[in-house]
Amino acid sequence: MAQNQNSPREVDLLIVGAGLHGLTMAKTYLQTGPSASLLVVDEAASVGGTWAHERLYPGLVTNNVFGSYELSDFPLVPEKYGVVGVGHIPGAVVHSYFCDVADHFGITPCLRLRRRVARATLDGCWWIVRVECVDEFQEAEDIVARRLVIATGLTSTPSIPQLPGSDHFAGLMLHSKQLKEKAHALAQCKNVVVLGANKSAWDVCYKAARSGAQVHMVIRPSGGGPSYLWPRSFFIGPWEVSLARISATRAFSLFDPTLFGENGAFSWIRRFFHRTFVGRWLCRLFWSYLDEHIKTINGYRGNTELQKLEPWTTPFWMGNSLSIHNYETSWFDLVREGRIHIHIAHITGVLENSVHITGEVEETLDADAIVCCTGWKAKVPVDIHSTACDKRHAKAHDEVLQRIPYLPSSRRTRNAPLVGEKDQASEFVPAPELYRHIDPSDSNSLQNRNIAFIGMHSCLHAFIVAQAQALWISAFFKDRVDHLNYVDIDSVQYSTALHSAYTKLRRPKELGGSGGKYPDLVFDSLPYVDVLLHDVAVESRRKVSWWKELTEAYRPADYAGLVEEWLTRSS
Repeated sequence: MAQNQNSPREVDLLIVGAGLHGLTMAKTYLQTGPSASLLVVDEAASVGGTWAHERLYPGLVTNNVFGSYELSDFPLVPEKYGVVGVGHIPGAVVHSYFCDVADHFGITPCLRLRRRVARATLDGCWWIVRVECVDEFQEAEDIVARRLVIATGLTSTPSIPQLPGSDHFAGLMLHSKQLKEKAHALAQCKNVVVLGANKSAWDVCYKAARSGAQVHMVIRPSGGGPSYLWPRSFFIGPWEVSLARISATRAFSLFDPTLFGENGAFSWIRRFFHRTFVGRWLCRLFWSYLDEHIKTINGYRGNTELQKLEPWTTPFWMGNSLSIHNYETSWFDLVREGRIHIHIAHITGVLENSVHITGEVEETLDADAIVCCTGWKAKVPVDIHSTACDKRHAKAHDEVLQRIPYLPSSRRTRNAPLVGEKDQASEFVPAPELYRHIDPSDSNSLQNRNIAFIGMHSCLHAFIVAQAQALWISAFFKDRVDHLNYVDIDSVQYSTALHSAYTKLRRPKELGGSGGKYPDLVFDSLPYVDVLLHDVAVESRRKVSWWKELTEAYRPADYAGLVEEWLTRSS
């Protein structure tokens, strides 16, 4: 497309989102084509997405420890940020690290912050993207982009419930996205009602209770229940492990029935575990032991109030509806001391200075603050042509059940949802169905190779997956994903439907999973990365021996040199 003095700005690639995935995509694309023109836009005032400066509420730390949350070729050096490299990474350190990533890889000059995408339309093979200024002191502009990557992730648009009577509430009402800007006001509140039981809800309860407030955590009966809280570390036999370590170790990942692992490393063991009677018995034994072990460590059953926090599901089904006990003191002690009360109930009315809830009993809770830790909508700023086909999806559903026949047998351990009960969360917004969880599977997208999504999933091993996705997208844009060069559209669309059906069955919504909204990767992270790297002809087995490959946890450092390897093999 020719450009003249009055025409819109043209770029090779426009990335929407400057969080972990947007920055990783920009860094990788520039490495594979240093002369490319690149633009990264984001609504926030700073880079980092979830870790943007304006979202760093007091006490925020990651679920990840040092060494597990960094780019493979740009380590996060604790001393550089004035911290000891032990334990979980403070949010402020993560933000500073992302700023350094943008500077180090030449992304900072490409950033356009406080910009939102109003619409994106396809004109031939080019995207015409309308970009507006959030602060409205500049005119909107059109960007003409040869390629478009959506990196907005899953934590950009708050999901806020409609609470009856909330217009009459005289106190402070906010979503967890506003915790940084409202931190001072929240610290002055003496009666805090927290709606939800996810990671941010646990953080808010802890901070408010430690500040002297009386806290009420309200968990809706129709949801997935309280977050599965894992200890920082725990022992399996003589070995000290953590959730991050075991879920990044192939030996443990084999207990997950992921479709991505069927032709990957040690696939014969996976087939044994999930397609034989003895194997399935061993799988149940593993997941049951893990579940009972963690619940015993947390001591739910020794206290009536703590029993309400016992997860309603098991580690097999939980997905990323989890949290890590990364607090300075025991969170559970605040419950034992009566500073945090747990309610399995719906909010049925909000009054001027109180909240009415209905559960096993009806109660009215004093409240001068309501914090909605109610999650996010998977909002996509571009319309994607659907390839949905009822027959294709029905066939895919049946095939998943044929391969993994025990999936429908899921059930809660307690607090089964009431049929027909109204969901207290806001509208359900599914993410688009994507091939390899990355690219729309319609024929135009596959042939034009001008759009991709990165980070439209939830994953404990974010950087490992992000790097593999970014490399796959870069190769895809350059026609270097070989099996797509002679693409069979029907097979690609069926593969997409198959993984969509698996996602819904594997992480069912009624068990607190994301099924039907977006992929939810934990123990299946490594097999997914294996497939992406195999597609671009890069070695996925990164350990020095088969034994270490099976028993040693993967970390980002194991994937150092990915881009250089791909450049060498594709030259």
